[in-house]
Amino acid sequence: MKKIVIPTALIAAAAAAWFFLAPRGGTPDTAAAAPATVEARKGSVSLVVEGAAIAEPFRQVALRTQSASVVTFAAREGSRLARGEVVVALDDAALRNTAGQMEILYSQAEVEARRSRLTRDRAVKDLADRKVLLDNKALSPGDYLLAEEAARAADLALETAELKVRQARLAADRAKSDLAESRIRAPFDGTVLKVQVSPGDLVGAAAQVALFGDIHRIRFAAEVDEFDIAKIAEGQAVTISGDSVGPEPIHSVVESVSPMAEIVNNISIFTVTAVVPNGEGRLRPGVSADFAILLRSDRGLVVPSKSVSTVRGRSYVDVMGTDGPVRKRVVTGADDGSRVVVLEGLEEGDLVVLPGAPAPGTPAAPGASGSEKSVLPITIPGTGGGR
Repeated sequence: MKKIVIPTALIAAAAAAWFFLAPRGGTPDTAAAAPATVEARKGSVSLVVEGAAIAEPFRQVALRTQSASVVTFAAREGSRLARGEVVVALDDAALRNTAGQMEILYSQAEVEARRSRLTRDRAVKDLADRKVLLDNKALSPGDYLLAEEAARAADLALETAELKVRQARLAADRAKSDLAESRIRAPFDGTVLKVQVSPGDLVGAAAQVALFGDIHRIRFAAEVDEFDIAKIAEGQAVTISGDSVGPEPIHSVVESVSPMAEIVNNISIFTVTAVVPNGEGRLRPGVSADFAILLRSDRGLVVPSKSVSTVRGRSYVDVMGTDGPVRKRVVTGADDGSRVVVLEGLEEGDLVVLPGAPAPGTPAAPGASGSEKSVLPITIPGTGGGR
């Protein structure tokens, strides 16, 4: 086997060439990487406050008895009734008897008042006659005083009789009202939501027998915490969606915002409501849905939120120009924490430089891709993109 012998002079020449020709600094320079950019395109950004909502009747009332009695009729749950129709009926035999007695007592009081009025009229006429006799010296002053006293007594008796008439009238009206209230009627056009009695049940006075409501419209009530409630006002647009609503969302506006918070698990919770039509009865009280309140929505050129920096209240973006990034001042709109709308300062198609690219006018350091980070605000989705 032959051995390959490398001349010593050749090895020495190669070592010298490497020493004089190799670059100093350890590693070769690498070309600076091009900055990352994104194209400014037309679009929109919306800021919303979201929460879960519960459907309630537009209005509802608990129907109660006025007196103790036995239930003789109860409407079926789900029945739609017009105002004045009977929801629950009570046995009214005793009430009819009481009403009849009160009418008799009222009639008797009227008779007594007419008798007292006749007595008073006779006393007044007798007093007038005695006055003539007194003036003609045909009657003593003492007899005239007796006639005056009789007239005053007749007046008082008539006043007492008239008061008894009024008292009897009130008692008769009350008995008639109790008789009418043995038929518990719908206070407005609506639906029987719940019936709590059945025919034959004995109920006491002021007992709740049914729940009646108007579900021709539905009120959705959502809970909003104290961090977002200051941004919400009546009239703001609301979108209600979910399986209970159907494939298409329902649009409405904020109807009301509760003036005082309710403390739940040491968190202040406010209630925000919106009303939607329900003529077909598709929505039912008690179902839940997603409730989104639109705080702000802007259209313009949309860029990533992280590409915008703010200094002393002024916003800037870096745009790639012919000779490198150029800083431009912009006016921003809605910011959802991920995307922001630029209202002024950019043109559609501008290449916006993302953070980490070289700052305008700053040369790259040897052996590195020198960069200047923008001062970015911390934005949280749902906070309105405040800076």
